[in-house]
Amino acid sequence: MRVKLLGFLFLMAVIFYCPVLLQAQQTDMDSLNKVIKKYTSTVNFEKDTNYINTINELAFKFSNINPDTTILLGQQLTALCENINFQKGKAEALKNMGLAYNVKGNYNQALSLYAEALALCEKIGYLKGQARIDHNIGIAFSNLGNYSQALEHYFKALKLREKLDDKIGISSSVNGIGSIYFVQGKYEDAKEKYLRALKISEEINYKGGIEAGYANIGEVYFRQAKYAEAEENLLKSLTLTKQTGNKETMCFISTLLASVYFKQGKNTEAIASYLQAKKKAAEIGSQEYECRSSLGLGEVYLQLNENNKALLYVQEAYKTAKEIRYKELIRDCNEMLSRIYEKDGQGLPALFHQKQFKLYADSINNLEVEKKAVNAAAEYEYSKKEILLKAEQVKKDAEFQKQGNQQRWILFSIFAALVSSFVVIGLIFRSRQKEKSANRLLQHQNEEIEKQKAKVEFTLNDLKATQTQLIQSEKMASLGELTAGIAHEIQNPLNFVNNFSELNVELVGEMNQELKNGNIENALALAADIESNEQKINHHGKRADAIVKGMLQHSRSSTGIKEPTDINALADEYLRLSYHGLRAKDKTFNATINTGFDESVGNIKIIPQDIGRVILNLLTNAFYVVDEKKKSGIADYEPTVSVSTSPITFPSGGRGVEIRVSDNGNGIPQKVLDKIFQPFFTTKPTGQGTGLGLSLSYDIITKGHGGELKVETKEGNGTTFIIILPNKP
Repeated sequence: MRVKLLGFLFLMAVIFYCPVLLQAQQTDMDSLNKVIKKYTSTVNFEKDTNYINTINELAFKFSNINPDTTILLGQQLTALCENINFQKGKAEALKNMGLAYNVKGNYNQALSLYAEALALCEKIGYLKGQARIDHNIGIAFSNLGNYSQALEHYFKALKLREKLDDKIGISSSVNGIGSIYFVQGKYEDAKEKYLRALKISEEINYKGGIEAGYANIGEVYFRQAKYAEAEENLLKSLTLTKQTGNKETMCFISTLLASVYFKQGKNTEAIASYLQAKKKAAEIGSQEYECRSSLGLGEVYLQLNENNKALLYVQEAYKTAKEIRYKELIRDCNEMLSRIYEKDGQGLPALFHQKQFKLYADSINNLEVEKKAVNAAAEYEYSKKEILLKAEQVKKDAEFQKQGNQQRWILFSIFAALVSSFVVIGLIFRSRQKEKSANRLLQHQNEEIEKQKAKVEFTLNDLKATQTQLIQSEKMASLGELTAGIAHEIQNPLNFVNNFSELNVELVGEMNQELKNGNIENALALAADIESNEQKINHHGKRADAIVKGMLQHSRSSTGIKEPTDINALADEYLRLSYHGLRAKDKTFNATINTGFDESVGNIKIIPQDIGRVILNLLTNAFYVVDEKKKSGIADYEPTVSVSTSPITFPSGGRGVEIRVSDNGNGIPQKVLDKIFQPFFTTKPTGQGTGLGLSLSYDIITKGHGGELKVETKEGNGTTFIIILPNKP
């Protein structure tokens, strides 16, 4: 029954799920059909390893065209291989299923299957299988943003393939290494690798490699804003996909071509290309490319002022991005929705999506708070001056009136003395009445002054509250940067914990079976493997625990208590978190990172939460300026950020530590250098900065720790911020 079901599933896949394969690869399909018919006409054909290898080959062909079919076939094949103990066939089936899940964007499931397949290959010494799986693991790690792990597995695959003289494999691995250089922003290095891979593929007429080579070279030219060259290479690749039937590559090329057309102002061609990508993505079940194409259509229609169409496409993309939990796409969708709602004049939805995009550092909200603070300060200064002027004038009026009354009284007294005592009495009475009136006027004016004073005090309190709100906003912005980085950092140890846990479950089952069979030595070997895996689980669990504790340490309010802290570890932690935080916002962002930590620095007494905020702020600014300089299109420019520590001795004999954060951006103009530590001063565009980051950092270092915060800069060549902290007992 199981064999009949497998044959039925195969026929259904050919007839219903893969029309492109039937058209573009009819020769291959006819050949496979003949082989399968030959096998199925024999008795117990399901136990024939050649038959299983043929179905595995078919499943591999389906992986990029219809991954669901590959998964279905792989599940049936693993069962068949288990029945006849065909480990090589099982490893290939697991590898093919992992590739299919990778195409669908389920990278964790893909890595889990790859790990199981790799263990089988290593166990039976299947080198070709090891190379294939290492390469595919490199692809999955690259998709997850873990480029160091991706490069490690690509180079492992390349070494094995060179040993086996596997030309197709060598081409694929060199191509994968080039892709890592590409995402790191090393475009010329990436193009060099892509050209090498393309040359190898052309020498052996490997159409899949040629197709990938032209597509990747086209993407490099796109990033370098060479749109004509990009279009030329992408169209070459698209032509080849009609022969290979690779729908995933079709999606990639169509999406990238649409972006090229959009950059060139060819909106009609861009829409057609995005729609083609969307259609192909639906055929292979790639939610990622469905999302990317919908998002691209939204951007084109927004530029064409067709806001309703733009909103429908972006909302569709947003829903898909949340379903597959693709954080970068969720971020981009929020940014687009904010722009659309803002253009339609819908303030509340625009503000909501902008807050989602900015992670508590909403540019619109910060702009309004900043304006409110400036206006309140101006009103306070104006009211204060107005009250002082009024008080001075009232005093002068009272003095003048008092002097006039006294003079008048003297005159009238002299006149009364000359005329008669009656007149004198009348004049005195009149003078007293006027004096009472003047006193009432003065009292009224004093009351008015008190009212104005109360108004000024209220304005001052409102200003203080506004400043407190803005300071809290700045702190939340740094927490948002940290949180994005934490998500990337914690993913790796959790993946290891999950993978090794699942592997241990299988090993325990195998060990129990061996014990039942009386194979004590095999059971002990499996127990040793389980123990090794448990140690790895414990190690990576502690890694995740340390990351979470670090996040909690940063997010809680500062106690103001200084404690011995490893400054090198603190700087290294916030360097990684800052970089991953920015990568979470912008997947195209890349920079070279240099560190120089002096081990002799040791522990110093600081408030770790506060110093962490300072380092995070300086690093975020550094990555921002090098990215801005990169976007300006300077040839051969490589964004670089450096962090170093070193011990210092003060003239008084005390000891301390110096922390340097450097970048090779455009530097700070001399005309604004004296203002950078002032509250609300920022060189960033309106809405992208509060102007409080450096001011708060300066206060933390100088007032909170008795240290110094200095800056060295040269316009066009970069900036270095220097933190000097005393190491007080």
